[in-house]
Order: sequence, then C-alpha cells, then structure tokens
Amino acid sequence: MSKKEFDIDKYREHIVTSLTVLKSDIGHTREKMIELTGLLREQNSRIRKNEKSISRIFGMGSAVMAGFSAIIAWLFNK
Repeated sequence: MSKKEFDIDKYREHIVTSLTVLKSDIGHTREKMIELTGLLREQNSRIRKNEKSISRIFGMGSAVMAGFSAIIAWLFNK
C-alpha cells in the first residue's frame, strides 16, 4: 500500500473500535471474576463447616471405638 492509499481516518476508527471491544471484554471479565470470587468464598465457608462436622464425627467414632476396644481387651484378659 502506498501512502496515498492509506486512509488514516479509517485506521483510527478501526483502532478505536478494537479498543472499545477490548475494554468491554475486560469489563465483563472483571465483573465475572468478582462474582466468581464471591461464590468461591461462599463455598469455602460451607466446606469449612462440613469439614468441622466430619472431624467431630470421626473424633466421636474414634473415642467410641477406643472404649469398645478397651472393654473387649478387659473381657479377654479376665
């Protein structure tokens, strides 16, 4: 392309359009990331509560099994 055929106004319009599209895409991506971050925090709090409950159940089960094992061992040693 020679300099005479190059239209600077069309080029500027193309650049402005491209930048506008990129800016809107970045804005949309930012909004989604903020939304996903909130959802992730919510899920992490639920998972933390469930893990605490499961740990409590395992702890109680271990205590019951230790007591049961002690009773069985005492019966066999008698």
